[in-house]
Amino acid sequence: MRLHRVLFFLLLILLPVQLGRHFWPDFSLVFGLRVDYLSPTIYLTDLLVMGILGSWLFEMRKKRDKIHKQLKGYWWLGAVFAFLLLNAFFAPNQGAAFYKLIRIIEFSLLGLYVAKTKPRLPLVANLLSISVIYSSFIAIAQFLKQASLDGVFWWLGERTFNDFTPGIARAVWDGRLIMRPYATFSHPNVLAGFVLVSLILIVIGKTQEAKRRIIRRLAVIIGAIAITISFSRSVWIVGILVCFWLVIRYLRKNKLNQKFFYFALCALLFVLGAFFYSTLHFSTEEAISRRLQLNNAAIEMIQENPLVGVGLNNFIFRLPDYWQTSEAVRFLQPVHNIFLLVAAETGLIGLILFLWFLALTFKRLLNVPKLFIIHYSLVIALGAILLLGVADHYWLTLQQTQLLFTLILGMSWAKH
Repeated sequence: MRLHRVLFFLLLILLPVQLGRHFWPDFSLVFGLRVDYLSPTIYLTDLLVMGILGSWLFEMRKKRDKIHKQLKGYWWLGAVFAFLLLNAFFAPNQGAAFYKLIRIIEFSLLGLYVAKTKPRLPLVANLLSISVIYSSFIAIAQFLKQASLDGVFWWLGERTFNDFTPGIARAVWDGRLIMRPYATFSHPNVLAGFVLVSLILIVIGKTQEAKRRIIRRLAVIIGAIAITISFSRSVWIVGILVCFWLVIRYLRKNKLNQKFFYFALCALLFVLGAFFYSTLHFSTEEAISRRLQLNNAAIEMIQENPLVGVGLNNFIFRLPDYWQTSEAVRFLQPVHNIFLLVAAETGLIGLILFLWFLALTFKRLLNVPKLFIIHYSLVIALGAILLLGVADHYWLTLQQTQLLFTLILGMSWAKH
């Protein structure tokens, strides 16, 4: 087997791993405080990506003319990167901006690799099942212990914390505060989002092999438990909507009576109603108000810098100018909406380019005579990512979810 394929399979298994080396140059500090989002970091998964790209390009060196012809129709990519380069050059915090640009180039090349090598969905789903299983087991163990597991799990990127750690994510359940599990992710919401989107590919990407079906079923069961105890409301809502879509698809496929459809619709409304009622008992107004304040700060940035924004990766750096708070340690983070984040950092030009690329991606997936399993799964996975992106930023800011987003986009642009 070719080296780049082996490394790619290993990358899929290790997607949840957060092990990395952080660096803290001056541009990563705000008010003298270290900000993870601005810190140049070399993750274990970055080394795998570099190995994949290096071995693949070395193998493809004799086919440069063929690759050049294939890329000739994508001249617009050059225009997009030229815009991002100018945006980074004129950003107030150029170091953070160029670091982000390097990241975008890395993920773009990985997406190109996926699009050209066309990994099969069943194989991807099988490897993601392994990722979901060990991440979910770690999350469940943390939840039961109400603390990190430590020890060998440090090598997977687990951070050290317990129920008394300042700023730890908690939920109100039955009148008391409990710690939400992180697994090897930087927040329970990121864990839940990663698991949900992975499960979409796992559930829809069918396999005929009995042993692999067992692995997938275990991933679905353990992953569902991890999502439940994450107390991530946005993931719960999107997960319910995805389940409803699967039920409707099953009913249509088996041509069952319309009564079943109405029953499913009523069940969905009942579940959503019960969900919203229950969230009132373990949600905190403080968390919601802080998100709204970040949204307001992003809108002000867009109003003052409508065309090109405040600069790539400069939202946090400019945040103190738009939102004064005495709790800077906890609130030096991006706005929890990927569309507002893109618009704030790259302006309406960047937002239009982002939405245009997403529209092209969906058009490519849907513009086929008959939707195959892979198209269904990718459409639903992308839809889930965008819905979750309305309530959080991690699909554009954190390593594990950026890699999963890149994988899905790359598979969407592959010729099946």
